[in-house]
Amino acid sequence: MEFKELIRNNLEGEDLINALDLVDYLVDKGINPKKEWEFGYRFIKNGKSPCMIFMIGKDHGGGWVICDLPVVTEPEWNLINDDLKEFIISNIKTCSVHMGNPCGCGSEPGTSKTIFDKLHNNVCTSEIQIVSPDLEELKKFKEIIEWWLTDVCI
Repeated sequence: MEFKELIRNNLEGEDLINALDLVDYLVDKGINPKKEWEFGYRFIKNGKSPCMIFMIGKDHGGGWVICDLPVVTEPEWNLINDDLKEFIISNIKTCSVHMGNPCGCGSEPGTSKTIFDKLHNNVCTSEIQIVSPDLEELKKFKEIIEWWLTDVCI
């Protein structure tokens, strides 16, 4: 798989192990990678995407990133448990374009999004960003994927 080779060539240590683990998990669930740009892959199932995994890698500052939330309706978001809601809220990404810096996400200054019935200002198009996730963060992200597969992407 081309994406796994990209991971092996760009990550080391715990980052390498965790990225490969997540990719294996997603593929095992039938969520397959689709190349979006040189170092970015979106994972797709049934034409829907629960996440994008963006590889930064050693040639681009190190580490890797999980970003994006599944596209679901507000009523569907209300089905997720409070623990996962808190995890998502704690990883909401403020877009750098709102701070006068380029982001590349396509977000416009002043972008606001309602997430769990609360308005969040200056949110990136990729609503969340988890940089070089550790095992606990991967566990929580996998719980979001399980919820998405069970309650949304059926």
